[in-house]
Amino acid sequence: MGAQAPHVLAAMKGLVDPALRGYVDGLHPKMREISRFHFGWDDGAGSGKAVRPALAVLGARAVGASGDEPAVVDAACAVEFIHNFSLLHDDIMDKDRTRRHRPTAWTVYGTDQALLAGCALHTLAFELLARHGAAAALDALARSVQVLIAGQSDDLYLADRQDVTLDQCLEMEAGKTASLLSASASLGAIAWYGDALGQDARAKTDLLAEYGHHLGMAFQMVDDLLGIWGEQDRTGKPVAADLRARKRSAPVVAALASGTREGERLGALLAAPGELSEEDVALAAKLVEESGGRAWARERADVHTSEALARLDRLAPDAAAFGDLTEVTRFLLSREW
Repeated sequence: MGAQAPHVLAAMKGLVDPALRGYVDGLHPKMREISRFHFGWDDGAGSGKAVRPALAVLGARAVGASGDEPAVVDAACAVEFIHNFSLLHDDIMDKDRTRRHRPTAWTVYGTDQALLAGCALHTLAFELLARHGAAAALDALARSVQVLIAGQSDDLYLADRQDVTLDQCLEMEAGKTASLLSASASLGAIAWYGDALGQDARAKTDLLAEYGHHLGMAFQMVDDLLGIWGEQDRTGKPVAADLRARKRSAPVVAALASGTREGERLGALLAAPGELSEEDVALAAKLVEESGGRAWARERADVHTSEALARLDRLAPDAAAFGDLTEVTRFLLSREW
């Protein structure tokens, strides 16, 4: 990260984390062990900034909740469990051996057990919402997970194709990343409203969902830039890891679709058989930049950031809630590339 995490994230983590740990400790012993390892709770590694549950609580506060209501906290736990279900499975599909500078769960416990742990967290998320009879919240999360799965499926399908269009890439990234951030921003509010989700409430939760979508798209653009130009000590991945894996991220696809000579050279380089040498990877990064892919992704990140903040303006929460959401937004997009 390029900036220190705001205090509001630490406060939200302090609110939600005890509930997360309590629910995980109620799982089957092996599922509990794997999940606790994945979250980094037993070796002092920690479990990240817990951005998604923070958004769920802050979104609820933005529409008038105090944020510590059981339905809100459980909604926050639900989005965090879904996020980590997806990480456990993604690490297997992508064959990633480290996450946050630690071994991934499947490398320690095996593929089968890690898959089951992901399924346990997925199921637990819906159990929590069902306890409150929150039909609208269950529906919102279910739709988000379906879009997330579709995005991951598209990512796997497009990985080996040479003819990926920019529209296909953006739809995939909207599914993989923006769908869950959209749900995160709105689910706490939806759960808090419960059966009182009338027209005015729906309009407010829709604005929160749109805010989360644009935040997610901006976040993914920054992540794509870091995947090529991010430093290893910040990202936990080798420099230009996405290019080394020939990943069709948005800057790469924008470069390939640029119609420039550099874009054509990039296409030929990525289509060549065999592993890319370090010189090839460095050249590919140079070609992405020279063909405009880097500038295009930066511009799209700025556009989506403006759209996200515009939704908060239209929602018009009180000053404290607006300030907290704005601070978290700026922090998430402050990562250096």
